[in-house]
Amino acid sequence: MLTNNISYGKQSIDDTDIDAVIDVLKSDRLTQGSKVDEFEEAIANYCGAKYAVAVSSGTSALHLAYQVLGLTTGDEIITSPITFAATTNAALYLGAKVKFVDIVSSTVLMDNDKIEDSISSKTKIIVPVHFAGLASDMVAISDIATKHNLRVVEDAAHALGSRYYNGKKVGCSDYSDMTVFSFHPVKSITTGEGGIITTNSKELYDKLKILRSHGIVRDSADHKYKSTVPYYHEMQYLGYNYRMTDIQAALGISQLKRLDKFVKRRNLISNFYRINFLENSKVNALENLDGRYNSYHLFVILLEDIDKRNKLISFLESKKISTQIHYMPVYKHPYYIDQGYTDFLPNAEDYYKRCISLPIYPAMDDSEAKLVMDYINEFIGF
Repeated sequence: MLTNNISYGKQSIDDTDIDAVIDVLKSDRLTQGSKVDEFEEAIANYCGAKYAVAVSSGTSALHLAYQVLGLTTGDEIITSPITFAATTNAALYLGAKVKFVDIVSSTVLMDNDKIEDSISSKTKIIVPVHFAGLASDMVAISDIATKHNLRVVEDAAHALGSRYYNGKKVGCSDYSDMTVFSFHPVKSITTGEGGIITTNSKELYDKLKILRSHGIVRDSADHKYKSTVPYYHEMQYLGYNYRMTDIQAALGISQLKRLDKFVKRRNLISNFYRINFLENSKVNALENLDGRYNSYHLFVILLEDIDKRNKLISFLESKKISTQIHYMPVYKHPYYIDQGYTDFLPNAEDYYKRCISLPIYPAMDDSEAKLVMDYINEFIGF
């Protein structure tokens, strides 16, 4: 197997991260200790939200967010087809269905002008995806949701460190019921695996905390049945083991201190790519909308057609540079086809045939970015 010298994305771990994890490993508590609470408070403060609930993955965060909003069999969510399958899988876990809305070609964000056409009596939640780190127009989406009495969950797995056009940070949850983040190694910061939900609702916060830990309530003040039995605790909901460990949280706390530095570096790399591609008519970069601060989880370019795109991927692999495709429209996965999804959304289909995600991560240096650019220009004959 080819060993790539330049990956499309990877974590940045330093000695402070390692020391933070070692401190927990030497402590008495590896899970359900103080570090998870500390991490939750740090994320909430960073984003400007009242509450945060750390969980085992971005997928479990989506699952819990949908469940606490009451999503169930026969309900529908509305979202983009260009996203990781977890965005929609989490709805299917609960017996719900998905309505896919086509994207805006220049940004790959869900087309807000098409949302209302997809709303039905079964619609319960709108799920905008902040693709590649670019925030959706949440004011417009919030207005649509309010008009139709719908709930909103922001899939911000790509967007920790991003800002809306008004300067507020993604995750403040001012325009949604909840915002969901992922801490997979290629994301803005990592906890190995992990996720978090931010919200400004005390009611949602309290229920999220119970559901992530088997639905069990330990605080006697919240028990439905009073008991004098020592260590009495009761299961009030059918919950899950979606807890984050103190080991993961310690890494997250350490990483969060460097988040702004990480995002700044991603922006410098993206600016280098963008300036170079402006002169090349055979390559188009996704639009970065004025006034929104993009965390650049991904840097995506579009080639002329699928043949050119596929050949470029192979060419870069031969030079030990890995790329990725983000993403195939969810409805094209065999499982979704087997479930009866027959969507064909033209902008999403065209995007999928031409997109390629280039290497971008904080540890990537200028010479590596230039090497990527030079090889692309060589391939295209620019």
